[in-house]
Amino acid sequence: MSAIPALLALAVLALLPGEASADGEKAVTPAEHYAELLAEEPEGAAVAVDGAIGGALEPEEMTDDLHTVFGGLGLPYYVVVSPFLGWGAEIAEGKIAASLHDRLGADGLYVVLEPQGRALEVEAYGVDADTETALHVALTHPELPYDAPATEVAGVIVDALKDPSIADELRAERETFWLLREETWADLHPSGPDGPESLGFLLGAVGGAAVAVGGWGAWRLARHRRSGRATTVGLSAVVVAAGVVIAPGAWVAAAPVADYEKPDPEDVARTQPPYVVSTARAAHIAEELGEDPLYVDPLLQLPRAGLDEEAAEFGGAPVPVYAAVVPLSSNDESGGDHEVLAAAVASLAEREGVYLVVGRGIGDTVSVGAAAHGLKTGYSLDSEMYEADADNPAAALRKAVAALDEVDFASGGTYIPGFADSEPGTPEPRMVRYWGEGVALGFLVYGLFVAPAAIAGVWLGLYGFRVWRGGGRVVGDSVLRRLAQREAERLRALLARREGGFPEELLPQADAALLTLDAQPRTLDMLGVVVLARRLLAEAEEPAATRREPCAVNPLHPWATERGRPRERSGSRPRVCVRCAQLSPEARSARVLRLRSRTTAHAYNSHPADPWIRYRFGADDPAAMVEALLKEQHVS
Repeated sequence: MSAIPALLALAVLALLPGEASADGEKAVTPAEHYAELLAEEPEGAAVAVDGAIGGALEPEEMTDDLHTVFGGLGLPYYVVVSPFLGWGAEIAEGKIAASLHDRLGADGLYVVLEPQGRALEVEAYGVDADTETALHVALTHPELPYDAPATEVAGVIVDALKDPSIADELRAERETFWLLREETWADLHPSGPDGPESLGFLLGAVGGAAVAVGGWGAWRLARHRRSGRATTVGLSAVVVAAGVVIAPGAWVAAAPVADYEKPDPEDVARTQPPYVVSTARAAHIAEELGEDPLYVDPLLQLPRAGLDEEAAEFGGAPVPVYAAVVPLSSNDESGGDHEVLAAAVASLAEREGVYLVVGRGIGDTVSVGAAAHGLKTGYSLDSEMYEADADNPAAALRKAVAALDEVDFASGGTYIPGFADSEPGTPEPRMVRYWGEGVALGFLVYGLFVAPAAIAGVWLGLYGFRVWRGGGRVVGDSVLRRLAQREAERLRALLARREGGFPEELLPQADAALLTLDAQPRTLDMLGVVVLARRLLAEAEEPAATRREPCAVNPLHPWATERGRPRERSGSRPRVCVRCAQLSPEARSARVLRLRSRTTAHAYNSHPADPWIRYRFGADDPAAMVEALLKEQHVS
């Protein structure tokens, strides 16, 4: 059996064009290329890591790690890691696992991975493995970041193959309320990529909500002339808000420095030769260019026509020229940057000259990157390559070589590419993100805007519920105070004029109403002042009119002129206004005026022994009511 892959590899090699061929032969497909690489490995334990991988691992290191991961599975495995097979990649031809199996003719587990981030294919041939679940877990696992190296993705795949119930656990986790998920709290850890700002935003929102609630409470207390308690509540809210954001801030500052907070290894590599972390492809290209000035990658999917002719003209350039025409990807060692790969090749080359990398640019455009070895220029060659863009590699190469005529080269110098001057980027300081992007934003957006809106919504909802449940009107101190003050002012104005002669018998009631309002009136007292003042004003204007009595359902209604329908058991018929007289006893009971307190609302007549209720706001025995009110106010 071991001879079969070798024979297949020989057959494939016989059909492949030479790596440096540019004579228009058909390009090697990814399945052909990676099947050849896998055939060179031991059967049942084959790993092919493309030399162009990006990330912090060298191909050899990643290969060893993948053997360790898949070796513990107990199944034959064939693994490909390539930057050129992902979604949107230049040479991707869709799924290749089936083609790899057909070419190798060996059963086992076939896995295709990107160097960072995604599992592309997980298939099983002739072995028992739940590959569909394993791929799903690898694509949805919350602990795998988008740029996780292939070795970590492989570890998740192997775990899922060993225990497919992991998928059910992840599904249950996703269905759990978001605040109870482990990943939610993991995202708030200061060492996470978005942890400082996420935690700061949450705590800022809580602190802002505390200030909003405390301010609302202080305002309510101040309106009720309780300034001392209002100040206490307001200051307490500020102290709570400060504690909520300051105390965790110390934990954020002290958390260990995470890898993402350090300069990215690939960014650091860009500042000095060889400009890439993984040098496998660059070294291979440099070696090939040591024998031939033109190298064409076997996986290249761009037109090859005319490349040999252009290479033949290299001798007319002012300096030696070497060119590599290759596929590029944002996941490769250069990040898809022509100039980076050219600089890496030039730094590893042994011969003096200009090294060009030709590959697909933006859209269907072919672009060129350039770097020099053993030559010095006054500036980076990238500016000269801007005009080399073309619709095919041969035309782009022709333009690039022609542009070298405009460059002054000095032999024996050191070439420094323009991108090498850029400092490796790092996130903003952790505490800046915690306070600026987190606490401040959460405090302003949620604390001072959303929280007050939520408070208003809850208050209106409770108010509406009380009204709906009580069926009648609900009034509180603020409304009754305004009404009482307005009616008291009208009463004072009438007493001051005395032109028409205010009835003497009504003076004690007027004094009682004004004294009650000037004291510390309860909610019921303010309702009583409103009703009593209205009755006194009406009787002063029309002394001979029919006796005025408040409506038993709602004393703020028009005066009672009717008898309501009697209750079935008691047979009582309360005095009510015309509108309430038309209601059934049940409807009248539901519409009784309710006075709002701090926590609830209750019927205005819920305390029958109170003077206002016992004497029906002065309609019955006003002298006794006045005496009782003055006694409560300690006035004799």
